[in-house]
Amino acid sequence: MWKTEAGGVAHVEMAVEQCLPPCQIKCPINEDIQRTNVLVSLLPNDPDLARAGIIQICDYLYDQNPLFNICGYICGLCELECNYKTKGGAIRRRLIKRFLSDFYTDHLNEKEDLDIVRDKENVAVIGGGPGGLMCAYHLSKKGYRVTIFEASDRLGGALWLVPDYRLPKEILQTTVDNLVRIAGIDVKYDFRLGSGKLTLERLKNEGYKAVFLATGSPYPRVLTFEGQVVDGDDLLGVMYGHTYLYEVSHNNIALNYFTCKSVIVIGGGNVAFDVARSAKRHGADVTVVALECEDKDHRDGIPADEEEIQGAWEEGVKVIYSRGVRMIIGEAGKFKGINCPRCVSVFDENGFNPKHDCTDCIDLEGDVLIITVGQVPDRPLLEKEGLLDERGRMAIDHLTLQSLTMNCVFAGGDVRGIGFMIEAMGEGLVAAESIDRYLRGVNMREGRKRDYVAYEIPIRRDYKLEPAVLWIRPEERTHFQLFEKGFTLSEAIEEAKRCLTCGPCLSCKACVSIGFQKSLSPVEVDTEKCSGCGICVYACNYHAAGLVNLNGRIISKTDMFRCKSCGMCVVACPSEARRMVDDDTAEKISQVYASL
Repeated sequence: MWKTEAGGVAHVEMAVEQCLPPCQIKCPINEDIQRTNVLVSLLPNDPDLARAGIIQICDYLYDQNPLFNICGYICGLCELECNYKTKGGAIRRRLIKRFLSDFYTDHLNEKEDLDIVRDKENVAVIGGGPGGLMCAYHLSKKGYRVTIFEASDRLGGALWLVPDYRLPKEILQTTVDNLVRIAGIDVKYDFRLGSGKLTLERLKNEGYKAVFLATGSPYPRVLTFEGQVVDGDDLLGVMYGHTYLYEVSHNNIALNYFTCKSVIVIGGGNVAFDVARSAKRHGADVTVVALECEDKDHRDGIPADEEEIQGAWEEGVKVIYSRGVRMIIGEAGKFKGINCPRCVSVFDENGFNPKHDCTDCIDLEGDVLIITVGQVPDRPLLEKEGLLDERGRMAIDHLTLQSLTMNCVFAGGDVRGIGFMIEAMGEGLVAAESIDRYLRGVNMREGRKRDYVAYEIPIRRDYKLEPAVLWIRPEERTHFQLFEKGFTLSEAIEEAKRCLTCGPCLSCKACVSIGFQKSLSPVEVDTEKCSGCGICVYACNYHAAGLVNLNGRIISKTDMFRCKSCGMCVVACPSEARRMVDDDTAEKISQVYASL
């Protein structure tokens, strides 16, 4: 339960509690991970026979997430919460999706346009990055006439800054081109918010009834030390990470660009390691300097993905942990080095607030400094458009993403400080739902808040170990081609089988979708026959059977949200007090669950 203040009236809203696999809870778009893992595990081990099934799985994924084949290359957020993580290694969901992507990307060119009557209002999406694309796609599916206004000459936003060795540009291009075609989205390029031809007022006058602002964070965050800017922008050899990656993505930098040069990269996130590994491929001797410590499980641990750090280490990138930058040193107008005190803490009770021990400093010399400590939105522009409050912050309702200063405007993605691609996509999905409700005059808050409860790990005697990730040898990674080998069909099937399917069956229904069962059949208990012996509790591997006190009697119960309909408790019950319910009853239970 939570309270919100709107117009001086306090509202009390109830959150809906729902039990799901922890991986699905971690996913910002709540992807049906268990369902598609099960469906992959059931594929025949023959590419020709499996093709139709793969396309069907991909169509299901695409309906909710038209960028899923990009996720297969760069997003593994769900793996961080996998129940298998400490029991043999997380399910390699990203590589399973990459396998699906490798099948599906070419198929996208043949996929038919959505058959939708677009008879609803005009909606503008400002920014064609992941958040904007996601919002535009789902609004178009609902029948709205959507136009994306993109500042550059191509859609995809910051995805173009991901190096080719992680995300091939042809995959990205094919994905975004087909997304706008399939969904029937209009795109206007070279339209930058704040310019004469694109303002919020002008959009309103042109008949757009709602706007989703997804302009991202176009400007680099400056390097600071103890609250003061560390100056060095005027030195030759000092640049920012996004600028460098932009030039790389446009093929403006030769492979020998940094040969015989020492490059220092400041930052500890994935972008910093993208910069470092790219510079290494351009011939540099690279050192990363990070505020954070090496222990990723520590509160002050480095935020970059383990695979990014491991890959950089294999390629010869040096990492110096727990060091800040107090001074940028120049000589004759050129960058020469940095002075680095030890960082003793990165966060305190107020959040990000690094503290340093200036009695413990080291000097690092280099030829080039690349600053990669984050990005910031265009605040003067947001202020000019009336989207900031009196304290200079984005005035946004965090549940609906509606602007508190302009009702028809919604905002999400990096413009609000979101970091991962999938998080921006999640906000695009939320905004699409909010805009639809807003334009239909429906309560935008009702039923939106959900409390997700992670499903416990099923009981097993043994847990299979995760498969090794296959990378080409470090000495062969001197180019920008993919260095990671994807799964074969048989490998994808075997890895999907390893999934514990630790969410409730009613959230999956994979067995029903393939015709294996007519419907799910949860277990009911005859309380007159039940002796309360608890044998069913020991027989259940999914924590669905339990004991309760009913009017002084101990009897068993079944948690329908956890029950897997496996029948183990029915077979084990000595009193025959448990039975599988019929199809009609099961369908009613399923409908109740679906309504949550």
